[in-house]
Amino acid sequence: LVACSPAPTSSAPAADEEASAEQAVDPAVGAAREAVSLFYTALAKLRPRGAPTTEQRNELATLLSSELVDLLQRADAARAAARAAAPMEKPPFTDGDLFSSLFEGPTAFVVGEPQTGAAGEWRVPVTLTHSTGAQGAQPTEWTDTVVLREESGRFVVADIAFGGQWDFANKGTMLAALRAGLAGQ
Repeated sequence: LVACSPAPTSSAPAADEEASAEQAVDPAVGAAREAVSLFYTALAKLRPRGAPTTEQRNELATLLSSELVDLLQRADAARAAARAAAPMEKPPFTDGDLFSSLFEGPTAFVVGEPQTGAAGEWRVPVTLTHSTGAQGAQPTEWTDTVVLREESGRFVVADIAFGGQWDFANKGTMLAALRAGLAGQ
C-alpha cells in the first residue's frame, strides 16, 4: 500500500537543503525499514499457517533472531509429536498466522518509521491490512510493532508486539505466545 500525500503548501526545499536532510538520516533507519520490508515480503510469499515448516523456516531464518528460529523449530516439532501421538486430534501450532494479530494474516503492509528502543533494539510499527477481496467487504486494518535487534551485523526480527484491538486478536507478543504454547507441551 502506498499512501498519497497532499501537495505541499510551501515551496520545495533548495537542493542543498535536500542534500543536508539526506545526510542527517541515520543509515540504521533505512536498514531497519528494509529488514522489516523483506520479512513481510517473505511472509506474503510463504504464507505459513501455524508454525512454519522446516522449508519455510529455512527461508525465513536469515530474517529472524536465533531465539525466534529456535522457538519456531520447537513449535514445529511439538506439532509433529502431537500429530504422531494422537493422529485424530488437532495438534498445536497448526492454524492461523503466528506472525500477526489477525488469525488470517495480512494481505498488505506499510512499514512505519523505526524508533530506537532499549538495549539497542529498534521498534518498527507496521500497518497491516487483510482484505478478503469480496465486493463490498471492508478490509481489516491494524498496527503491529516489529522488534528488531542486530545479530551477525544485520537487523533481524526478534519479536512482534501485537496491536489488534478486536476480541479474538492475538495479544501480547509473538515470543510470549510461543513460549506459553510450548510450556503447555
